[in-house]
Amino acid sequence: MRVVAIALNSLQRLLRDKAGVFLVFVLPLLLILVLGSAVATFEPRIGVVFVQDGSGLPDDFVSRLEANDAVTVSTFDEVDGAVDMLKRADLEAVVVLPEGYGEALLAGESVEVRYLALDISGFENQGIVSAVVAEQGARVRTARLTASETGMTVADALELATDVATTSTGVTVTTVDGEGAPYRDGSAFSFVAAQELVLFMFLTGMTAAAALIQSRRLGVLRRMLAAPLGETRVLAGVTLGRFVIAAVQAGVIVFATAILFGVEWGSWTATAAVVVAFALVSTASAVLIGSALHNENQSTAVGITAGLALAALGGCMVPLEVFPPGLRTVAHITPHAWAVDAFTEIVQNGAGVADILTELAVLGGFATVLFAIATFMLRRTIVG
Repeated sequence: MRVVAIALNSLQRLLRDKAGVFLVFVLPLLLILVLGSAVATFEPRIGVVFVQDGSGLPDDFVSRLEANDAVTVSTFDEVDGAVDMLKRADLEAVVVLPEGYGEALLAGESVEVRYLALDISGFENQGIVSAVVAEQGARVRTARLTASETGMTVADALELATDVATTSTGVTVTTVDGEGAPYRDGSAFSFVAAQELVLFMFLTGMTAAAALIQSRRLGVLRRMLAAPLGETRVLAGVTLGRFVIAAVQAGVIVFATAILFGVEWGSWTATAAVVVAFALVSTASAVLIGSALHNENQSTAVGITAGLALAALGGCMVPLEVFPPGLRTVAHITPHAWAVDAFTEIVQNGAGVADILTELAVLGGFATVLFAIATFMLRRTIVG
């Protein structure tokens, strides 16, 4: 009970600090509201530069791109005008179809389609364009094969292939909602909430290290050791206090986003497992920083810098899916990437605990190593 009392004292100190309450509980929810709203209302703008030809394929390309409700398409006759709008951020990306695009495709020649983007928002939509290129390329290959087998012209075969594709029986996709479902169609807030949860849990832990340093500097921990508590209980109470703060923060964010923004967290058991695992990582990191550094200002600076840097690399600011393969691999040296992976599986794919055992095991490994180092340093710092 004395260990719990020490831990709850840390939470009470936080709740008495109005600025701390804002940073730990209110600011994350505000950011989720702002970012989720921005993602929900953002519609990427893509410019397509092409020259008409007799094949009709450039127009077909634009029509197929316009059929995707996720993007707005503008057409241009020349590259310079489209690039100027891209530089002014009036477009997220520009697709350049070379002159003679359609005729070259019908002739079986290789065609280079250029995709221009200046930032992450543009690169995120490259998949949409690639899908249109692949679909159109498949139809042209089908038309050429049909023409070679039947003696039809490639243009007639392409028209036939288009008619067949248009009139073919469609495939009906049924989305099953619920725990263990193969796919969960989450809202824009769902994608943002998990990333911000991971970011702020770790950031709060890192900044909370300043309170541990203050307790050391003022001799509070040494006086606690003088009481009939025992060294182990004091260390456990200090560590548990940081864990309680991280767990309470996560609980508030999860339940508030579910109620206020309709975030579907999927399996509550799996979500709780990831929260506990990452809270342990955050706690161990906080104790490590609080034991290694000697003043609060230094701790705050290091904590915020390290917290934001690891969050950026770990996919809390930009989705891991848009990272190049090499950088995506490097990102997994951070616990953030594993936590984001786990939440992605839970929120988007309806995963349960059994589906994220690898992520939980890695997070547990991070926590174990960090706790071993942090406990050693904290004991040496306060006991000598």
